[in-house]
Amino acid sequence: MLRIFAFFISGFCLPACADGPPDTETSESLTVQAEVPDTVARDQIATTLAANTDAVPEKAPPPPPLAAAPSKPKAKPVPPPPPTNTAPATAPPKPKPVATSSLDPSHAQWNQLLQRYVSPAGRVDYAGLRQNRQSLDAYLDLLARDAPDAAWTREERLAYWINAYNAFTIQLILDNWPVKSIRDIDEPWDRKFITLEGKAYSLNQIEHEIIRPTFREPRIHFALVCAAISCPPLANQAYTPQNLDRMLEQQTRSFVNNEKFNVTQEAVVRVSPLFDWYAQDFGNPKAFLNRYLTTEIPAEKELHFLEYDWDLND
Repeated sequence: MLRIFAFFISGFCLPACADGPPDTETSESLTVQAEVPDTVARDQIATTLAANTDAVPEKAPPPPPLAAAPSKPKAKPVPPPPPTNTAPATAPPKPKPVATSSLDPSHAQWNQLLQRYVSPAGRVDYAGLRQNRQSLDAYLDLLARDAPDAAWTREERLAYWINAYNAFTIQLILDNWPVKSIRDIDEPWDRKFITLEGKAYSLNQIEHEIIRPTFREPRIHFALVCAAISCPPLANQAYTPQNLDRMLEQQTRSFVNNEKFNVTQEAVVRVSPLFDWYAQDFGNPKAFLNRYLTTEIPAEKELHFLEYDWDLND
């Protein structure tokens, strides 16, 4: 329809515009024509439309439907973060704490018992310890719950095993009290009465399967005490990683130079049977003795061994 209307207008305007600018009369004529009522124009348009029946205006095709915007994929719900104070469902195993000098307080409990019930000469007040059995049992329980592992230093492990051997030996005496000798007890060194982290041990296992082969330290023979008179005196101080070497040196020198255990300045040199029983640990027993003796044993002198007194060291 718009095309027909434009055609009509062009036919109406061309005659008027062909000869250039209209003169005054023509302008007035156009003005009059322009002022023809709208009804005349509509009649003329209708007549033109009737004469052009083929020019029926076509309906403009409807606009294609707008393509639906692709739907956004649903966002995956994000679970809320767990509370900061929530522990995981399965907590990782707690690492065993590495033994350091923090172990000293555990041996301090043993140290208090030694200072109270062991004389400077190494004699043990077993009767007094029986009255304070609770303190001894508490220390033994501490040892049982925290045995050494590979993370411990050499000094920490050796101090532990020496203290354990001596403390459990005293427990054995108290459990069988009264006795006059440790040998009054049936198989005192082979009975597995020691439990450390669920594993049973005997005194012989601690000494011959752990301490001797692991540490190869001959001075331990003057630190481990078998509750007998001829054993080295029990130190009235606990072994710790810090004092271990000093105490081993002190115990060895004191034992070697004590004439109750070693007679070295007479015609016949008589020494403790420890140097016979554990000769392999000492390498050359005479050389070992001379390393600590105030006066060395002459090279031509042979070693003879004293009788061992198994009476209780009380």
